[in-house]
Amino acid sequence: MANETVGSTEFTKSAELFNSSIATWAVSAAWDIGVFRALAERDSLDIPAHAQSEGLHEMSLRAILRALTYADVVAVDGDTVTRGSTFEEFSKTKGLFQWLTKGYGSLFRRMGEVAFEDARNGDWIQRDSTAVSIACRDVNDVFMDEAFFSVLDGLEYSVAADLGCGSGERLVQLARRDASVRCVGIDIAAGAIEVGEKALAENGLQHRVKLIQGDARKLSRYEEFKDVELMTSYLMGHDFWPRENCVALLRGIRTELPNLKYFILADTHRDTVNPVRELPVFTLGFETAHAVMGQYIPSREEWLEVFEEAGWTCTKQHVYTTPSSTVIFQLEPAA
Repeated sequence: MANETVGSTEFTKSAELFNSSIATWAVSAAWDIGVFRALAERDSLDIPAHAQSEGLHEMSLRAILRALTYADVVAVDGDTVTRGSTFEEFSKTKGLFQWLTKGYGSLFRRMGEVAFEDARNGDWIQRDSTAVSIACRDVNDVFMDEAFFSVLDGLEYSVAADLGCGSGERLVQLARRDASVRCVGIDIAAGAIEVGEKALAENGLQHRVKLIQGDARKLSRYEEFKDVELMTSYLMGHDFWPRENCVALLRGIRTELPNLKYFILADTHRDTVNPVRELPVFTLGFETAHAVMGQYIPSREEWLEVFEEAGWTCTKQHVYTTPSSTVIFQLEPAA
């Protein structure tokens, strides 16, 4: 009997994009269920044995692993799974995938709905702040912390603060780095504060690090910030914008924190160089999510102009390759 093909077989780009989407979610899921950790510790896994030992649904596990093979993250041969050629790359970038899928998945799912003005009212921005905090903690650990600590070398301070403290990991690092330093962090998201409080308890730092659920743009409300000498802000500076608000905030920080000597601000700026087809990992997701939320992302040049206008001197810039378009601006109050 002859076989007859019905319909088009030319949708190769559609298949590539569709399958990549499933693999994207599988990377995030693989982190959740410990696949990256398990394969980092040993050369191979027996799928039925691993499912049983971890309490996993075997058919779901096999489906996740199969999706990962699309990007050669793993190789599957019968019941055996081993590391693929891209395993190390995705092990490092898994936090970016979790930021996209679990952190902002709900927003992207509703992107077509909230493009209509009538849908943009009430509590319409849906994201998982806990997942965002955990994802950012992993990104910091893999890509950002080494440069951050090199910035701190040579700076003298006794009280440190973190704006948009998220998981609290940066405050834990600051407190553990110097037992004489007191720390305070602020984040508007209750989920982030919950993750941070857990991290403090695990490290026995509850009495030296204070977390506040509140608005980082209104520091004068909080007595805990009056003695701060070192301020850090990682990956939330764009929330200070639009421009006039950012200038006012940066000026206010100078006057409201009279002891402040250093402001270490790291943020992802708008990519003004690469065409869309050549954008590096993270950029398209970051810029799209914030555009949908109505959040303006400044360029690097706009940041430098705002620092000068607000009375800050940028003494150094430390540029990251991943996350792309991300810079640590080392600031000091202008004379």
